[in-house]
Amino acid sequence: MLEFFTSNTVLLISLSLGICFLTLFLLPRIRENSLKLGFYDMPDHRSSHTKIVPTFGGIAFYISLLFTLFLVQKYDINNVGLTLLVSISIVFFTGLKDDLQNLSPRMKFLGQIIAVSVLMIQSDFRIVSFHGFLGLYELPTIISILLSMFFILSLINAYNLIDGIDGMASIVGIVIASSYGFIFYKLNMLLYLAICMSIMSMLFAFLRFNFSPRKKIFMGDTGALVIGLTLGLLTLKLLSLGADAFQVLAVDRSEIPLLILGILFIPIFDILRVMLIRLSRGKPVFSPDRNHIHHILIDAGLSHRKASVLAGLGNICIVLIMFYSIREFGIIASFFVLLFFTTSFLLMFFGMNRSYASKRRKVKLRNGLFFISRMLLNSRKKGSNATAHKLAFNQKLKKIRILFF
Repeated sequence: MLEFFTSNTVLLISLSLGICFLTLFLLPRIRENSLKLGFYDMPDHRSSHTKIVPTFGGIAFYISLLFTLFLVQKYDINNVGLTLLVSISIVFFTGLKDDLQNLSPRMKFLGQIIAVSVLMIQSDFRIVSFHGFLGLYELPTIISILLSMFFILSLINAYNLIDGIDGMASIVGIVIASSYGFIFYKLNMLLYLAICMSIMSMLFAFLRFNFSPRKKIFMGDTGALVIGLTLGLLTLKLLSLGADAFQVLAVDRSEIPLLILGILFIPIFDILRVMLIRLSRGKPVFSPDRNHIHHILIDAGLSHRKASVLAGLGNICIVLIMFYSIREFGIIASFFVLLFFTTSFLLMFFGMNRSYASKRRKVKLRNGLFFISRMLLNSRKKGSNATAHKLAFNQKLKKIRILFF
């Protein structure tokens, strides 16, 4: 038994390192060819970058996942490898087409539906029972399929939406994959543990280039959809397991959905918050804006790296606290803990967003007052004199505390 455990450990560690080096090898070559072919992202008014950046980092993710599924076939005891391969391939080519030609939201969503429908062939990726969570147990087949598809489609798009600044999607993805990897390790489910370790390795390698000022590359929809789908199928696999599987975690089966909500807190919180804001303003739920978590953190003055690390650390803290709370205090107390985190984050980001909006209005008004003063005093100055005049004008506003400047 010890020899068996050791051989598996060596294989998984070797796989993880191999995927990391493979991703590091592929990304600069994908970047170079993308620039040669003119495939890059042009910045616009919503962009957080100012230069053209290649957007096909997801190609490296797809190739790495293919290698993973090929190398760990012996762990595929339920023969789900082909299903995973087909589903991931469909969503990959959907994202690739979107990165190349900007698919309409309807066509991109159709590709996601087809990819997820393939997964539904396998009962391993369906929520067949709530196991007492919210007082619900076995679900009818059609309800099981529809609920599973709705959940994974929501997660794919939630993950895609947090890919707005350097490192955010990667760091959050690493947190989610490592959390799932720990659970699959305890459950001795080596196929899914290998997938988790591969995701962690490829995203860690991707950060090397995503944070680089000179060799920057984005994962694009190609990468975000592939990673989102993979995290989604891992989630559904956990939700499809029976009560006996989780005894090793000292967690009741009915508490697993609450733990998963804690693990997926950042993407779920972000998409729900943004949708509520858009609905409250009478806008379509899929209309673009700057109300995502990463936008607020950047507007508050944080760099991309600091904002991404902060989001990742926040997610780690929530995972650890939820796991401890569920084991020690049970589902009711843990529900209120999660509710406390949700309320706290809502208030925090609402306050940050309102503060930034207030500053932006003050800057506009201050510039307007400065323009009026120049017109009235007929003091149109250029160059450094105009700059000095503006600084002096702002200092006067602060001294007399007009509009609390």
